[in-house]
Amino acid sequence: MPILLSHNSALERLRSVPPQVDTARTLDVPLPIRSLSTAPSELRGMDLTSLGIRQLPVHHLVPSTKHQPQGGKARQHRCGLDAIPAGLVREIEPNVYAAGPELCFIQMAQVTSLLGAVVLGHELCGSYSHFAQMVSGFYERPPLTSVERISQAIEQLDGMYGTNRARKALQWVRDGSESPMETVVSCMLNLPTDMGGFGLVAPELNYEVKLDEVGRQITGTRTVRVDSGYPAQRVGLEYDGKDYHRDAVKDRLRREALMHEGWTVFLIDVDEMGDWKKLKNKVDLLGEVGRQHGSGEVEKAKGRTLLSRLLKATRCGVGLNAALFGTHVPKGVVKVRVQG
Repeated sequence: MPILLSHNSALERLRSVPPQVDTARTLDVPLPIRSLSTAPSELRGMDLTSLGIRQLPVHHLVPSTKHQPQGGKARQHRCGLDAIPAGLVREIEPNVYAAGPELCFIQMAQVTSLLGAVVLGHELCGSYSHFAQMVSGFYERPPLTSVERISQAIEQLDGMYGTNRARKALQWVRDGSESPMETVVSCMLNLPTDMGGFGLVAPELNYEVKLDEVGRQITGTRTVRVDSGYPAQRVGLEYDGKDYHRDAVKDRLRREALMHEGWTVFLIDVDEMGDWKKLKNKVDLLGEVGRQHGSGEVEKAKGRTLLSRLLKATRCGVGLNAALFGTHVPKGVVKVRVQG
């Protein structure tokens, strides 16, 4: 009988198998829930590591009427639906399925915090992915889904446990993030003040600015992008991390072209990202950017707490210890060289 990997196991696979090399196909017909296996023996007979699943317990979906006692290596999640709609499940190999990004987002919204779901939504709808292991950093890949597609999935699954929480989290998710730090900036700008955010209207992530002839002469391109842009005011905010902006000349020319087009872009460096007061000072420079209805002044304590939680959720400072060593090794003590 088929197995449907779900929740944490589905997310692990989305991260551990880049779409650039993934051979799984999206199921174009509904998957009947009653057909799913509940037997632990089905999992014991599978080579899950070859499918990108290494973390235990293995999470999988089962019919609500056939729930069995759970073993230490498996975690069953009941589902009362008759079937999972077409397009929301991926076939990894014969009789082995995994929740696709839209269904995975809804499932993870059940078991994580609201903020955790917002951060995950930015990752799934962005062009980066965290690693399956709990380490700092990310890799580039095409977006796995979009806010619109997740919204459609929520409506298809309306009434399923987790959809209400997923719907609430999705209102703060934006398409287009290209790094964890861009996600942090987006969330700090857009989340409401009662959550610790600055309560501004949503920025356009990696907003594309079309250049005139002079701008094209400066950059040699027809367009340039702003990490977090407000087109109406022609202002933006960008994270200036040395790991992500290695071509200083190219960046300078891009910013000169933006200035020519009437844009003002403020930069946040890595030290400012960890300091709420410095971040607030940069946000205050955005001037006439609209605020959400009912937004007040953010409390310093709430803002600092939110920033700390966002940095933790995006693995800032986690390092590579979990993947490379069996104990904590302070930064700089051991020279590490990682090759692709």
